[in-house]
Amino acid sequence: MPSLATIEDVAARIGRPLTDEERPRIGAFLLDVSALVTDYCGTNFQRHDDGLVVLDPMSGVELPLPRFMLPLTSVTEVRWGDGTLIDDWSYSRRSLWRAGGWQPPASGKARTITVRASYGYPAVPPTITAVTCTEVIRWLAVQPGVASEKVGELETSYGATAPTQSLSPAAEQALRHYRRRVISTHVRRSHSL
Repeated sequence: MPSLATIEDVAARIGRPLTDEERPRIGAFLLDVSALVTDYCGTNFQRHDDGLVVLDPMSGVELPLPRFMLPLTSVTEVRWGDGTLIDDWSYSRRSLWRAGGWQPPASGKARTITVRASYGYPAVPPTITAVTCTEVIRWLAVQPGVASEKVGELETSYGATAPTQSLSPAAEQALRHYRRRVISTHVRRSHSL
């Protein structure tokens, strides 16, 4: 998974050039924060063109799309798992709709639904980059496990456990707009072509 910000983005916000010793640690923190942001928001903020997503059929006329597919640019094709084209569907409000419902045909071979679509973000939104950098800078300011330091006579005492690295409440608040509601769609697998 690519990072949602760069080492240069962090350096610009710190306001000074980074040392060679700082770069690997910042790079690792960028990957960690990016993973937490991706998990929290339910999307990787990447663009997926003409990707295939395999979904489980559902009863009823609505087939909600998984949140990682949002924002959705286009759906070009919907097929049953056996390859049979489904052409009587429409898209509205984060779901595919079909008057005949989403139960597979009686033949029993079409146990999935394959959706060919383009979805995701053309570029990482600036808010996501800003939150990622802010969290990395916050993590850099924390020395894991250090409870107190004394400069004269150099004294350091360590706490019993290091603080956990997670998203701050302020970061979660800033990310709420990008967090997708959980939809009960079952996804078998997805990949881009």
